[in-house]
Amino acid sequence: MSLARTALRLAVIEALNSHPVIDGQCQGRIYDSRIGNFDDKEPVPVITVATEDLNGEPWNSQNGGGPFNDSCNLVLDIGMAQFVEDENGGDFYFQPGTDSELEAALDLLEQCAEWIVTLGRPHPLARQRTPAGKILFENVIRRVSRRDSQRFSPDDGGERLAIHMMTFRVELQGEEVETYAVPSGPFGSLPDPLRTVAEAMAEGSTGYRTCLKIAQDLDRAITPALVPPSQPVVVPDPEPGTLPTEVSIPLSQVH
Repeated sequence: MSLARTALRLAVIEALNSHPVIDGQCQGRIYDSRIGNFDDKEPVPVITVATEDLNGEPWNSQNGGGPFNDSCNLVLDIGMAQFVEDENGGDFYFQPGTDSELEAALDLLEQCAEWIVTLGRPHPLARQRTPAGKILFENVIRRVSRRDSQRFSPDDGGERLAIHMMTFRVELQGEEVETYAVPSGPFGSLPDPLRTVAEAMAEGSTGYRTCLKIAQDLDRAITPALVPPSQPVVVPDPEPGTLPTEVSIPLSQVH
């Protein structure tokens, strides 16, 4: 089910980018599990998407084992600087000029993120989900059962930086693996929902390349070279008056 978390992060990033307010302000600065702290010198706002604390009970409590009713924490860190100046001075990145403007801007982004993550729509009055929001809710998320928001305002070296950390408890749809034949296309070895998410991404995008690398690694696990060829099994010493018998049995089907 770990790849379902990958599908969740990538699908959420696509959904966030599909929101006109978030897209207009972040301009693509939405990252998957970014390592390291926000840099107060970089363009803002910035959103980092992460997943934590995956757990689930088995659907069949008597037999145990998979499939599991999985859920995990989806964490969005939304960071914005109040005042950013370049090294030469005089040039400034766009950001609110006062504390109240900064908080209002962060609150707006937080609200838009909540709508797209919990509804798949840019606004409750919007008639339809965005295409990315539709994929998120039809293929990845079953339900969002909890939402939490915390505010941080580190003051390091005189630079003002504010961060809103949103945590959603997300119940995930079951992960499905095609066991009869590998689907066609470059993502055929990926289990759903990751395969569906990957196929909907723009070719060459960061998420597309991530899924392609995972698929190529999984291809090695199911390569036909690992399947032993069929070998004849000969029944020796037939009884007098009978003919020898040769039976071809695919060893891969012998249990």
